[in-house]
Amino acid sequence: MSSRARRILLAIVTSLVTTTIVFSIAEGAVRIAYFVRNSLVTYVPLPYVMGDDYGPIPPWLDSLLILQPDEALIWKSAPHAHRKYVDIFSPVWRAEDRVALLRRFLPTLPAAFRANPVWEISLNSNGDRSPEIATAKRPSGLRIACVGDSWTFGMNVNQDRTYPSRVAELLHEKHPSADAEVVNLGVLGYSSFQGLQLLKRRALDLNADVFVIGFGMNDSEVAGYRDKDIVAKTAPTPLERLRRIDVAEHLEFYKLLKYFALVLRYRPQSMAAVLTAEAEHKGSGAVHYEDLEPWVRVSPPDYERNIREMIRLARSRGAKAILVDNELWDQSPYRPVLRAIARDEQVPLVDSLRIIADARKQIEQDLETRLSLTPPAPGQPGSRQTPSGETEVVFRVYAGPFPVPKTLSIVGAHARLGALVPNKIALRDDGTGGDQKPGDNVWSYSATFPVGTQLFYVYTNSGREGQWEGLDVPAVRHLDVTDAPGGRLYPPIESFGKIYMQADNWHTDAVGYDLIAEAVVKAIGLKN
Repeated sequence: MSSRARRILLAIVTSLVTTTIVFSIAEGAVRIAYFVRNSLVTYVPLPYVMGDDYGPIPPWLDSLLILQPDEALIWKSAPHAHRKYVDIFSPVWRAEDRVALLRRFLPTLPAAFRANPVWEISLNSNGDRSPEIATAKRPSGLRIACVGDSWTFGMNVNQDRTYPSRVAELLHEKHPSADAEVVNLGVLGYSSFQGLQLLKRRALDLNADVFVIGFGMNDSEVAGYRDKDIVAKTAPTPLERLRRIDVAEHLEFYKLLKYFALVLRYRPQSMAAVLTAEAEHKGSGAVHYEDLEPWVRVSPPDYERNIREMIRLARSRGAKAILVDNELWDQSPYRPVLRAIARDEQVPLVDSLRIIADARKQIEQDLETRLSLTPPAPGQPGSRQTPSGETEVVFRVYAGPFPVPKTLSIVGAHARLGALVPNKIALRDDGTGGDQKPGDNVWSYSATFPVGTQLFYVYTNSGREGQWEGLDVPAVRHLDVTDAPGGRLYPPIESFGKIYMQADNWHTDAVGYDLIAEAVVKAIGLKN
């Protein structure tokens, strides 16, 4: 080899070694920074955003996730995980504040979020949100296994406020001689397909006397894949596994560079776009799942087969089955399927939608009574006639604990709701413009709409006109304009910063879980 070739080779080797050293140092530095950062984390934020458009997720959050891959179940909960979450389903000044919290590298919470609700989880060695479970149940005891998704897991509430925990507590109070043991086998994001696999692989071996089954919300997700296809794929050979290994995807420095590149290209969906989409699609509306079947996680026919098979398997072990409805979407095509199964199989069904709707109605009525804001009857002062085919709607919003420096406002796609211009249509608390009582902290706005109009809107608090400032919770509110006596419609009083009986757009709150627990205990049917 010539001296020139040796010099070139030496230069190449030197360059490779230098590059390797530099990247190794960078990789080590990133890993150390992540470790230090996450070891200082007290609360993991759940920063909900409008339209569920979170954009790129920071790679330093990976080690805080509680779900891990599983070949048979797609994923499962990590054993011995312990986390404290802070809930950000609450007002913020700008939508960017929620995303900024998600991407915040500092492990501390900004002052604006330190008073937000916090909830804690502790998982056992199997990843269950329960104490350690003995395979053999107590000889004289009653064992109840709750199989489900995040409703069963207990999203947004502490360990003792999940509905399985409340079932256990209620049984101990009302039926202490039953020696009841309740096992929480709920896993975040699970579909009925995953629930069936879990039942076959582990839950049946617990020899429970009662299986409480709650699925549906995740089955309907248009995810672009079917759960059964993910698991049905032939297991790769060792050589195929080797070929699939992407070394770069395991390098934290590479993932960090990729994240920054994605952030630079990310264009978040605007609030106006979210409201426009809701107005165009009429909210969730009816979905024709027969046309979407290849892209839905679990189609309604497969959902039916999964639930019926779970009931059959429970009965094959001599256990009773109870079904729990767990969707807040009243037009879900899965709910009629669940009701038909309950009827055909003569299985108790806990109708969570009705339970929560009844509780919400009671909250609304109690608030009207407490604030002395019962709507005037037709012909009484404050009522009026409107043109035929139209209804005057009086929106009413209770500010509650939130200070209102200027005014609350309403904004929607409809021209009479500001035509997507935020902080333009001001509500009043001065006894005029539809407001019933001045100075009662209930802000009102009156406008006329044709009967049958569907309105989608959000509230803001004291922002600048034309700017999306002073935002309410990250949820789009909805109203169907109906014919009203006297031509004036008073919808229930809403509350800024709160959706009654909900902790977020998909889950009920602790009160709802408690009511579901009461219904489950009743369905178990123990005699006093």
